[in-house]
Amino acid sequence: GIVDYKVTKLQNIKNNTVAMSSHQSLEWIDNNEHVYSVLVDGDNHWRRQPLHQTVTTVLSNRTLLCFSAALSAGATCATYNSLDCLRVRWQVMKPLPSERLLHYGIKVARTEGFIEGLWKPGLACNVAGMSLSAAIRFGWYESVRDTISRSSSNRYHDLDSSFLESEKRLSHMLLAGFSTGFVGYVATAPFHLVKTFIQAEKGLEVVGRSKTSPFFGTLISLAKKNGIPSLWNGCIPLGARGALFTSGQMLGYDGFKTFAKDYLNLSDSPRLHIISSISAAFGASVLSAPADMVMAKYMSNQGKSGINTLQCMSLIYKEGGIHGFWRGWAVSFIRLCPVMLTFSTGYEQLRNGLGLGYFT
Repeated sequence: GIVDYKVTKLQNIKNNTVAMSSHQSLEWIDNNEHVYSVLVDGDNHWRRQPLHQTVTTVLSNRTLLCFSAALSAGATCATYNSLDCLRVRWQVMKPLPSERLLHYGIKVARTEGFIEGLWKPGLACNVAGMSLSAAIRFGWYESVRDTISRSSSNRYHDLDSSFLESEKRLSHMLLAGFSTGFVGYVATAPFHLVKTFIQAEKGLEVVGRSKTSPFFGTLISLAKKNGIPSLWNGCIPLGARGALFTSGQMLGYDGFKTFAKDYLNLSDSPRLHIISSISAAFGASVLSAPADMVMAKYMSNQGKSGINTLQCMSLIYKEGGIHGFWRGWAVSFIRLCPVMLTFSTGYEQLRNGLGLGYFT
């Protein structure tokens, strides 16, 4: 018999109804460069098989994806570095600031200057680290997620199931976000280490306990003092933080976006991107808060020999109990909202403008 189905083409992102008889096939390319042969067999089941892909096409699209993510992340970090610096300084300050966070930030801006006290510390390494991290996380997330989805799906699909609609599940998003987030943050660990070290030292400098150094000066100093491998000290908690952060981000963004398109009939537009960004900020801040606190505590105590992550966790618990691990969570969420809005909308428009289509 004749079977009708919808094909989403990468080139124009339009729905087209195509009629196919049994044993007739058609090539289909999804947004992640996966090329399939769609075949309707005699029992009315879908079968898809990867076809040959040119290396040039795959590398070109992958490069554009990574470039879009890196550029968007770099611009976003440069814009909001002051919020990240304020969070780190507030978390590691001893004794604990008596003022509320907002008042503390205003005090820092007045006494030290906004540029020198909040925006400039750790800027270069934050931009470099987050650009490279985003290139890994967002450049590969969709492919990893779809690979997990395909491996967990049956090879044959009944006609009443939407074959061309990605069979994404929350577990697929969680695993893909966890794996790409872990790799992305571990690979860029030296940048995050130096960034947090500089921002934490900036606060300690005010009370005469330390003195900040430039990005490369701090990097070289740490490498000479403890060896190059020491630049990856704390990469496991950092990787865990990156994995949890990216998992929450993708669950919030990809999960809500998929739900809104499937059940709320919202079109893939800037309005949906904005709403999904807020959801991403919430998910990322909730899941990453404990690891974020441990990472800040660990990296701010680099001068104390022998301290490890378990000792940092013990210190946090003694100071604030279980709630101490979520200290600064509200700050993180407030900080992440504009960050996610800027990054996600910019990334969506940039990749769409480069012919890659919106994030799916």
